[in-house]
Amino acid sequence: MNDYSDLLYTIMSVVIFSFLLLQANSLILRNETVTVDHEFEKTAIAVAQSIIDEAKTKAFDWAIIDGVDPDEFPGEFLGFGARGGSERESFAVFDDYHFYNESNENPLIVPTPLGNYTVMITVDFVDVEDVGGVTVVSLPSEPTTFNKRMTVTASSTANDDFATLVYIKSYFAM
Repeated sequence: MNDYSDLLYTIMSVVIFSFLLLQANSLILRNETVTVDHEFEKTAIAVAQSIIDEAKTKAFDWAIIDGVDPDEFPGEFLGFGARGGSERESFAVFDDYHFYNESNENPLIVPTPLGNYTVMITVDFVDVEDVGGVTVVSLPSEPTTFNKRMTVTASSTANDDFATLVYIKSYFAM
């Protein structure tokens, strides 16, 4: 055939190949977007977990550091927040991390390879009634309990991804 049919077949082949290539490129782009979103989410979880791991090593309450008799614990509630300073290195008890809460104008900023993460931390007393439910104890009307809950929210400044982790620390007198 010496007519234009060979040219028409060639053009149609190029069009079909271009369409398939465009679809493959779109699929790869969506997969990369999901992968990047997961990296931001995993980093937010890692940042929040590192704060919780750091707080786990601190004393339960200032009353313990001040030498209150365990039989008289919990004593007078002095309030949440840092007593020794606003830098994390100076935090001595679990409560000190409440310094980085929603009402604080200067939240904790944690730099990572993916960008900065803003961290908000709240600490409150809780009454653990059963395995499935945790009731927050409103202060100061109710007495303190032997359980404190830390809620850490880490959010990326470069992405909408965030993670909220909760940890409950209990005081056990020996």
